[in-house]
Amino acid sequence: MLFFSGSWGWTALLWGLLAWFMGYIPSIGFIIALIPPVLMAYAQYGLQTALVVLVGYILINGGVQNFYQPKVMGQRLRISPVIVFIGLFVWGYLLGGIGAILAVPLTLLVLIIMENFEGTRPVAILMRYTGEENKEERQEAAKHMQGLWGKVKGTFSSDHESENVIDEL
Repeated sequence: MLFFSGSWGWTALLWGLLAWFMGYIPSIGFIIALIPPVLMAYAQYGLQTALVVLVGYILINGGVQNFYQPKVMGQRLRISPVIVFIGLFVWGYLLGGIGAILAVPLTLLVLIIMENFEGTRPVAILMRYTGEENKEERQEAAKHMQGLWGKVKGTFSSDHESENVIDEL
């Protein structure tokens, strides 16, 4: 308990817990958790200490969140980091701050549901990423999605049909 005898120990523990909690918000949680310790260091000890806190925080927490965590998340959860990033915006928009915190679990829930239905399984296969997935299955899913995209494009780009719709209006 010698470490926690001074104010530095308890504040370090507080900022560490804040960084851990905000780490659940992909991409922007890092920045949100950075602001309070830097401002407190600036208010109590001046600009030089605030810069040391800023650089230390970026090196330690930034390194973990930008290099180590995505690699582990991709391997353990088998989900593409791009899908996590998109999920952050979608769930954050739909549910606000709680959605941003729950973005990864909610995205995984949707992914698991999509894997259990034939119509959405190709999309789920393309959203998964392990590095060890079945390449034939991914190629088949990609071809299926290209076929669907072609149908969508054909529906909206048909000049003949769009002229008929405009004439009817």
